[in-house]
Amino acid sequence: MKKLIILFLCLISFSFQQIYAQLEITGSEEYGRIFDITYDASVPNKVYAVTLGNHIVVSEDNGASWQILYSLILGQGAEIRDLKLSADGTALTFSAFLPNTTVNAIMVYDIASASVIKTFALPNQSDLAYVSSYDFYDADMDVLLVDTNFPQGFNTEGRTFYTADGGANWDMIYYTTNNDTVFINDVAISPTDPNKLFLTRGNGSTGVDGGLFISVDGGQNFTEKLPGIILDPITFDPLNAQNIYIGTGISFGGTVENLYKSTDGGATFNIVPITWTEGILDNITVIKINDNNPSQLIVLEENEIAISEDGGATFQNIVYPNVDDSENYYYGLNASYNPQNSDEIFISANYIPLFSNDGGETLTWSKTPYFTSTGNMDIFRNGSEENLYYGVQFGYVHRDLDTGTETPYDIVPLSTFSNNPGQTQYADQITPNRIFKFTSSFMGSSLVLSNDNGATETQLLSIFANRFTSVATFPSAPQTIFAAFGGFDPSETILKKIDFSDINNIVETTLNLPTLNYINGILIDSSDKITIAVGTDVYVSTDGGSTWAENSTGLEAMTANDLIFDLTQDPLNTDRLALASSKGIYISENGGQNWDRKTTSLVYNVAFSTETEGAMMASTYSSQVSEFALHFSTNNGENWQTINNEQLLGIGSAASQYYFNENSAVAYIGSFDLGLIEYTIDLTPLGTPDLQAGLNSISIYPNPASDILNIGVKDSHVMQTTIFAMNGAQVMTANAVSTLNISALERGVYLVRIRTNKNEVFFKRIIKE
Repeated sequence: MKKLIILFLCLISFSFQQIYAQLEITGSEEYGRIFDITYDASVPNKVYAVTLGNHIVVSEDNGASWQILYSLILGQGAEIRDLKLSADGTALTFSAFLPNTTVNAIMVYDIASASVIKTFALPNQSDLAYVSSYDFYDADMDVLLVDTNFPQGFNTEGRTFYTADGGANWDMIYYTTNNDTVFINDVAISPTDPNKLFLTRGNGSTGVDGGLFISVDGGQNFTEKLPGIILDPITFDPLNAQNIYIGTGISFGGTVENLYKSTDGGATFNIVPITWTEGILDNITVIKINDNNPSQLIVLEENEIAISEDGGATFQNIVYPNVDDSENYYYGLNASYNPQNSDEIFISANYIPLFSNDGGETLTWSKTPYFTSTGNMDIFRNGSEENLYYGVQFGYVHRDLDTGTETPYDIVPLSTFSNNPGQTQYADQITPNRIFKFTSSFMGSSLVLSNDNGATETQLLSIFANRFTSVATFPSAPQTIFAAFGGFDPSETILKKIDFSDINNIVETTLNLPTLNYINGILIDSSDKITIAVGTDVYVSTDGGSTWAENSTGLEAMTANDLIFDLTQDPLNTDRLALASSKGIYISENGGQNWDRKTTSLVYNVAFSTETEGAMMASTYSSQVSEFALHFSTNNGENWQTINNEQLLGIGSAASQYYFNENSAVAYIGSFDLGLIEYTIDLTPLGTPDLQAGLNSISIYPNPASDILNIGVKDSHVMQTTIFAMNGAQVMTANAVSTLNISALERGVYLVRIRTNKNEVFFKRIIKE
């Protein structure tokens, strides 16, 4: 079954052109990875999970299909970690992580209102701290125990904090520096006593390791149990909190692997008799008791699963000895029982999510479309041949856009560790099904040619270069290309002419460049005129690259710190060129002799419509200084509209391509955690818009409005309404309301986003009088 989320937008331009948009997640399910899979406590077959990045996803059909539930929008690189269901089943909790920043926190997402209702900022945020583990008290979510790690010079330290008043005040109850540098592996609060705290300890650097620290006074004092034993997960019997299970952690031989059980609240422990199979790490990762049937217990280990149906009296072990099998179980990270069917369990493992319908005895791969799309992306469209190439796991997938058939090439298994940055593949824009693939390594790099999308290859070139930055084919000589390569420094740039008309006698020529800088764009027209973007300048050659003339008039705003990222030609008007740069989009109407700056912000690629005069698309990629965004124009770049990152559900991406139809454009986006995304914009002029005719389900009135805005959704309920200024800034938000008082807003045009209880998202532009 195709698994997707559809995001409908209605954007109304100042010229009363109506624009509908649709976002679909359409990548292959062969590479999907989700984690922390957790069943809802009351809704049958409803499960939650997190992606590799900043999204919570939900399934209403036991994992058959998925939708985006929540997007964490903190900035580039944000991650959601350690997703849990609250004890009363009404909320999801998670750690919000943004590397190397002071904005990390623990958040509480209310399921009913579809919004974050609590945020616990870490008390040591200024240390760039992040959450290692946490636990809420079952009966009061103002009581929280959290362990944090943070960098200290070239080392890492840890502090553990406790709050009983919702984070207004924190007590530091543990510090590695004061405790033989021993780190905490897991924390827990007794389900029946908010002052009884448990800390399982791991490795230290002073010869002291392990142990269980227990406090009965909110962390003011601790006693130690199981000294010297490295411990990790801790779990309580849902019917009797005096019954506690603890598993051993990673010790590399210092601790014998065991599952420990206490029946007296932690006063004493006994080893549960389980015979473990020797592995590499030999540690217990997860202990889960079925809340609705406590006789069921599952223990996840590095390479095996132990299940009990009699309350832990006896266990059955299922061993998975092949750690290189990335399509099976390895290193469980979480387990969740279906409250409506005790035989069904979801297991989050290191490689893939797994499902069992027999209590854990057998597992099947639960496939999703959410993965990291690595590498670049390219598209070919010429006559009857239409191909898309998008990166996955250091290789790529070829999709025939006519049939939808996908074929993977050079995909690296998840179990394979590689320092190789992956490969770059570009589609030849003259010859169908021809691609050029570049792979770099410490031993040198190679450029290969394939005339069948990658099934067979012929090497064209060996070169010491780190990057393959651009390629173009001579229309008059389709067996000859210009190819640009780069290194870590602009001075390492190389431009080569490669003639492979005789595949057994390939002729390569290194060309002299007018200046040394990255080449991110090459154009060759039907008269063999060559235009290249070198650094911040544009050069033209009419003699095959022997001599170059600068065509940079109008680009003076760019400095030595800027860069041109893309160079393209309008297929409907060969005199019209466009470039994307760190200083925005520039357009030339005279073949590159003069350039006019049309936008001012960072843009990474730009494209003209192949079908409709005036239509253009562009993207800003995720980087240290920018968030992914889409831009579009319907008048040859004179005016642009932007779909900002929050409107795009907070996705991260560094790859996009465009497919133009007569009245629409599809942006293919290779995202960091949602896989391949298709974002379609309908640019059909419809005169004065009728929203109900377009979406047939939503009403916002009056429009224009001066004070009260009424909102209604047919066959759904409004869960959240957010209003954005036209510069993208959020100015108002409200949960589960049908009216909004907008009288405090300044006069002007705003964009209203509505999220329903069915996870639909609608946009409409309004005027505030």
